[in-house]
Amino acid sequence: MRIFTLIIFVLVWGCNGCSDHQHHAQTNDKAQLEKDLIEFNKSLHNEETKRIKAFILDKKWPMVETSTGLQYWIYELGSGENAKNEQIAEISYTVQLLDGKEVYSADEKNPGSFRIGRDNVESGLHELILLMKLGDRAKVILPSHLAFGLTGDSEKIPQSTTLVYDIKLLSLK
Repeated sequence: MRIFTLIIFVLVWGCNGCSDHQHHAQTNDKAQLEKDLIEFNKSLHNEETKRIKAFILDKKWPMVETSTGLQYWIYELGSGENAKNEQIAEISYTVQLLDGKEVYSADEKNPGSFRIGRDNVESGLHELILLMKLGDRAKVILPSHLAFGLTGDSEKIPQSTTLVYDIKLLSLK
């Protein structure tokens, strides 16, 4: 909630008109505010990174980290083709919060599906699926910026939340 209050303050403050003699002072204030926001976001990111690393250490999962911060471990190898952009991926999955609370799932009888590289699902899922082959099963940790970001999903996932997936790539069309 702190971040939303800060963002609203910035928007309201930035929309206020100013006279010429106030312009220089407000420019300096705005630059300082931008620096403060950057530092605040860095601290949030660092806190989330620490929680993710502690979670991985506790689970003893041999994760691979991508340049975006996605963490994955393909623990069961499939024998099919590599996933590609524009294909429709059918997946079974469970989604949990770091505390273990399950928030969503889809099984092999009622799988989830999305068009790789296009559909409106978490950006981390697009990245992950492109690393998988048909039949692979993986444990995946999506930092909030690769999941639902600052806002959450307005249903079961709170704002700025890390997600843990157990996912299987069932088919590619």
